[in-house]
Amino acid sequence: MAITGKPNVGKSTLLNAILNEERAIVSDIPGTTRDTIEDTIVVQNYAFRFIDTAGLRHSRDAIESEGIERTYEKIRQARIVLYVFDVRDSAEGIELRAKWRGSGEDGKTAGLYDDKTVGLYEGKKFILIANKSDLLEETPAHLKELLEEHCIFISAKRKENINLILERLVEEVREMHVQDTAVVSNVRHYEALVGARKSAEAVLAGLSAGLPGDLISVDLRMALYHLGEITGQITTDDILGNIFGRFCIGK
Repeated sequence: MAITGKPNVGKSTLLNAILNEERAIVSDIPGTTRDTIEDTIVVQNYAFRFIDTAGLRHSRDAIESEGIERTYEKIRQARIVLYVFDVRDSAEGIELRAKWRGSGEDGKTAGLYDDKTVGLYEGKKFILIANKSDLLEETPAHLKELLEEHCIFISAKRKENINLILERLVEEVREMHVQDTAVVSNVRHYEALVGARKSAEAVLAGLSAGLPGDLISVDLRMALYHLGEITGQITTDDILGNIFGRFCIGK
């Protein structure tokens, strides 16, 4: 989960709020985060790795520029991008969403600045987060458009609505699990997986039929052998002994 956005919009404060600890240094000075900071939490049995990144902007500072390069790399690696912006600058959220849906020249808008960002977010889940709601003195501009984009309004400083982010992430991951399919492009791996499945099915059939453990172990050994063809590991009698010892197969 890459937490991105311009400098000083509250990315590090958000990371701390999500983790419920002071993991990242927070400062009013833009450009404080020079490197990525990562940590993992478990929400509803899903493990999420959150990555706080350097603010996206032009910089002549060599160290900050290196941090921004690392931000691009982390965005490429992420499955979900949390784009944080100051709710008082709500036009940025609308502009960014337009960029997200666009291509070509549109990819250079929304404060992401250059050719490196064109196609950077392609194929990723994208969540808009309007931060600093505690500083609002009036209804933000473009409120209707932001609501249509399912933008989440939070105050990271006060830890308000952080639960809405976590709930949204769980929903997105569950949807990914439904949509994702495994593609095996290596013929040898495919044949090994087919063999392992057949052997595993034979093991289950043998257990249901009450076959002796020594007969079941033949199919179990073949399943391990097929998997070992993919992983490069060699099965041993110790593995089988451990399995039979734990599950009392054949008794």
